Amino acid sequence: PISGRRVPLLLAEHVTATSGSGLVHTAPAHGAEDYEVGLAHSLSSVCPVDAAGKFTAELPEAAPFEGLEVLGDGQLRVLESLSSRGALLSCAPYAHRYPYDWRAKTPIIMRTTPQWFADLSPLRAAALDALNDVAMIPASGRVRLRAFVNSRTEWCLSRQRVWGVPLPAFHHVETGETLLTDESVAHVQDIFAKKGSDAWWELP
Repeated sequence: PISGRRVPLLLAEHVTATSGSGLVHTAPAHGAEDYEVGLAHSLSSVCPVDAAGKFTAELPEAAPFEGLEVLGDGQLRVLESLSSRGALLSCAPYAHRYPYDWRAKTPIIMRTTPQWFADLSPLRAAALDALNDVAMIPASGRVRLRAFVNSRTEWCLSRQRVWGVPLPAFHHVETGETLLTDESVAHVQDIFAKKGSDAWWELP
């Protein structure tokens, strides 16, 4: 209704007739099930939301909402825009399940971001075999980890966290070019050996 574009109706197994209307919007850049549906139907994956959860002008129709929080004033402005066009059929509070951050107890919005993945196909057998030599406490952890390795085709190596071992890849801020070579990795290894892993955060 905002962009004026025609959108298709698609079948998806995660949508059921036992909850809600049986129709849900699909945004391939903002949810695991949506992403899978997008892949199956070759839908574009556009993410007009920045790291702060605010609308960007990546899509022309999102430009009027640029800088507004998606889960705050942004959604109110979208509703106002739909209403002013006569495109809002109904608007009412509706209780349903929604993802929340378990620490902050606040609602979250999912978005696609560039990440590093390892293809598990050539590694799966060796990884499962190696798990047999690991002492797991509690022992149930082995079953859980084996299930992860068996069920996933890829493993995300990158994480946006301030703890753990960093992936020694460097990105040029302006060009987006990535530096990850044998020489750059060896350089990081040498620094870690001399100064410890905290050097990743402490050195300029």
